[in-house]
Amino acid sequence: MTAQAGARPATEPSPRPAATRKADRAARHTFRSHRVLPALAAALLMTAAGVLTAIEVISAALKGSVHIFPYGWVRDANWDGVYARAVFAALALIGVWFLLAAVLPGRSRIVPLHGRDPSLMMGVSRRGLKRSVAAAAEGAPGVSGVGRVRLGRRRVRVVAETPVREPAGLDAEITEAVRDRLDRLDPLPARSVMVRMKHREA
Repeated sequence: MTAQAGARPATEPSPRPAATRKADRAARHTFRSHRVLPALAAALLMTAAGVLTAIEVISAALKGSVHIFPYGWVRDANWDGVYARAVFAALALIGVWFLLAAVLPGRSRIVPLHGRDPSLMMGVSRRGLKRSVAAAAEGAPGVSGVGRVRLGRRRVRVVAETPVREPAGLDAEITEAVRDRLDRLDPLPARSVMVRMKHREA
């Protein structure tokens, strides 16, 4: 038997001083994922293309082209054919992927915490925050264990296990315990809590 509790909304932050808002922005920026792997892949591809083009141009200027690029295939290719369009579509998708990787923030392994000093930034690992949430849920009465904790950008989902067949009100207590733990840690941004109960015999 499973029971699901509605999400409890995140605590609305009260108006914070300018220094506090500045500290929050600094923490978000510091712990933001910098997309190292996509940037490295793009840099390697651009470097390889530049080196090959330079070799081809220099060798052609010296009247001894090494023919790195298949000029014959390019000259004889059917640019309106299916294969050519497939290649163009693949290149366009790769370009869009690199563009989105550069513009959209990645999922950082560190969750920033609310602070008051812009020069002092604090964070907790995603794994550490999940463990803290699981510990808070396990501390609620009637909970035998926590099956899974999912940490989203705006929501925390908890699957709690209980030997109680009719856990009326237990989900609300777990939600309250998890919410209190999140309020103490104060991660950025604030997250709502959703609890799902799963019956399991002790």
